[in-house]
Amino acid sequence: MSNKQTNTSNSTSNGNTSTSTSNSNTNSGSSSTYTPPSNNSYYKPYGGWPNFMASYGLKPWDDDDVQEGHAIVDAFKEQDRLDWEEANKGRK
Repeated sequence: MSNKQTNTSNSTSNGNTSTSTSNSNTNSGSSSTYTPPSNNSYYKPYGGWPNFMASYGLKPWDDDDVQEGHAIVDAFKEQDRLDWEEANKGRK
């Protein structure tokens, strides 16, 4: 179960809306099984896949860069899983 926080602030001077989302996969509750968040939950805070790629200096039209972008998301997912396992040691 993912916990998401969304903060939206409206700017009345120019009409732009800014949304920021953070992904915190705490898997709270009585579940003893880790449920990984979706890939989309990692790049949604960036405004989508192209912006996620650009933030790491990657080009979404370059196949090698796309593979590297997926590797970055996979590394984030692995770290989240390890963090969850550490936080849930001894629980059953």
